[in-house]
Amino acid sequence: MLTGVIVSLVAVLLLVFLLVYKKEMIIKMFMLNVSAPANEFSQQLEQTADSIIRRLEDESAQLELLLEEAEAKIGILSQQVEYANKIIGQLIELENRPNSDNYRQESRTESVSHVPEPTPAMELAPPADDIAELLDDNKLDKEPVNIEKHRLIIAMADQGYTITEIAKATGVGKGEITLLLQLNKK
Repeated sequence: MLTGVIVSLVAVLLLVFLLVYKKEMIIKMFMLNVSAPANEFSQQLEQTADSIIRRLEDESAQLELLLEEAEAKIGILSQQVEYANKIIGQLIELENRPNSDNYRQESRTESVSHVPEPTPAMELAPPADDIAELLDDNKLDKEPVNIEKHRLIIAMADQGYTITEIAKATGVGKGEITLLLQLNKK
């Protein structure tokens, strides 16, 4: 029994000796186990933050491109409105001129011979229905407008514009333009 007490006493002394001299190593061992998950969590947070920042930068760049496109389209639409207003003014002026058939015929051929070069505004010309509504609002006859539009189509074709370009500039369908040009050749 005395040997068991001595062995227990030696074991306790050995444990105390190890704790005193190896205290720093034991503290580091327990601290590493506690701080390792915290370090991993911190790294994961940093990675997540970086990916979110990258996504936000990509979204920001995409929004900037969309904004630039919208501004460009606004500019084109402004030009289109100016062009449409000029055409409406010319049509009103044609309707308000004296009723002499010779005078009307000369003025129409003059306006058709001055077909402007296509611009981005002309490429987005309003559809024929919109022009008809504008003309109805101004109480103009539809017959002269259709004749004017047909003359404009023929003049543009004579100047070398393609059917697609003419359709975009006048708001008339490609089939109608093709038919008109075929009838004009005969």
